[in-house]
Amino acid sequence: MSTPLRVAIIHYHLKRGGVTRVIESTLRGFKQLKQSPECVVLSGEIPDDAGFPGACVVVEGLHYSNTQTTTPSPAVLFEELRRAARAALGGDPDIWHIHNHSLGKNTALPGLIAMMADAGESLLLHMHDFAEDGRPENYRLNQSDAAYSGRLYPAAPHVHYAVLNERDRSIFKATGVPTDQLHLLANPVETSDPHGNVPAARIEHIRHTLGAKRLFLAPVRAVRRKNFGEILLWAALAPAGDVFATTLGPTNQNYTAAYGRWKAVAKKHALPVHFSIAEKHPDWDFEAIMQSAHAILSTSIAEGFGLAFLEPWLFGKAIIGRNLPQISDDFIAHGIDLGGLYPAIGIPSDWIDLEDLRGCVESGLRNAYAAYETTWPADAVERAMDAVRLPDGRIDFAGLNEAQQEAVIERLVGDDAARRSLTQNLTDGMASEHQIQHNAAIIQENYSLDHYAHHLNELYRDIAEQPAHPVRSLDAKKLLSTFLKPEYFRLLRT
Repeated sequence: MSTPLRVAIIHYHLKRGGVTRVIESTLRGFKQLKQSPECVVLSGEIPDDAGFPGACVVVEGLHYSNTQTTTPSPAVLFEELRRAARAALGGDPDIWHIHNHSLGKNTALPGLIAMMADAGESLLLHMHDFAEDGRPENYRLNQSDAAYSGRLYPAAPHVHYAVLNERDRSIFKATGVPTDQLHLLANPVETSDPHGNVPAARIEHIRHTLGAKRLFLAPVRAVRRKNFGEILLWAALAPAGDVFATTLGPTNQNYTAAYGRWKAVAKKHALPVHFSIAEKHPDWDFEAIMQSAHAILSTSIAEGFGLAFLEPWLFGKAIIGRNLPQISDDFIAHGIDLGGLYPAIGIPSDWIDLEDLRGCVESGLRNAYAAYETTWPADAVERAMDAVRLPDGRIDFAGLNEAQQEAVIERLVGDDAARRSLTQNLTDGMASEHQIQHNAAIIQENYSLDHYAHHLNELYRDIAEQPAHPVRSLDAKKLLSTFLKPEYFRLLRT
């Protein structure tokens, strides 16, 4: 049996969130292998409730720069990481597995990655989110150290990239990453027993407390791109007895006011919507809340991996709501049936002040391109407007901002004829029990933790065998141009 690889996994923090969840799943999955790598997790912050605390070491300079009085230089941070990894692993890591290095959260990271690549360290750069994708302040932070701003994406045989979906793989391939150094590493999807051990009485209690004959659940934290206005739109159209609920309020203060506004709109019109039920009812565990739902609702306009499209099926629940083909096409290619999702909600154009919409789009585009210090195309506004205008002339509800969405909801609440003009039904095409079981089986086969752990372990071994080589840098501007397109612009992402 070969010697176990020594792996240092790096992330800014281990607070609750998607990347932390992936890291914890990784360590849990490795424990199932006959021979697992020896791992240490190096992080700027490790909360008390972090999973696998014995495998985690604090390296304070790793945290977000805005949480540090002074961020260490790249060279100092490199030495601190080496020292911590050697102490934990008994020697230098064979692989450095680094999450979201280019997200623009720490001024030392561009230089750190360049130094590591130049030193011949074997790197797996795991991309979950992108500063180039609607995060201009993060992008500018990556440019703050002129010595390394052009070296954010190194390319060499010993530097590999892992991405979550085919969209991102095609982007990096077009940017110049060789195919054998670019890997699709879809997140593992885990739940407890698909049908759970939640007593029927508990499910009935939750539904009764919420006043729901049918409960449609959006198990999300409130952020702008989750498109909460669309949840309220469906609530305004719902028959008596249908109730909608979200699980978590915002942690980002920038969204607090908008979240409060949606709560006020729901209250004003007596819409059957309950907000933040997991926080209001801490005795309701996540499994019980999920099992209480008749279906899971997603109205998001943008996702990274798309866990929301997979996890419900493992709870025995169908997912309904808005489709995101750039994300969901990967799942459909595996045979997962997502027929209950709709591409858009068409709103009659005469309900909308189109000049106001156009003005908001123009202003948003101008700000977005200016924030990235990039010249916008002459036809940018038309391209952005065409992207939210449907073939029949209607405007997609998700192309509006909150104020415009609220005006649509106001009309629906007070006008029966308006309600009838939106003929789309939220539950059209909702999956049968057979389809739910079919999808769950495919997800368990292709996105299981066991599958993920084996794949990642093999990937580590492949990378460790690559010789060090002179390093070139990918064109970061080219990567930016793939994200910064008028067609992708939405007001809810500004």
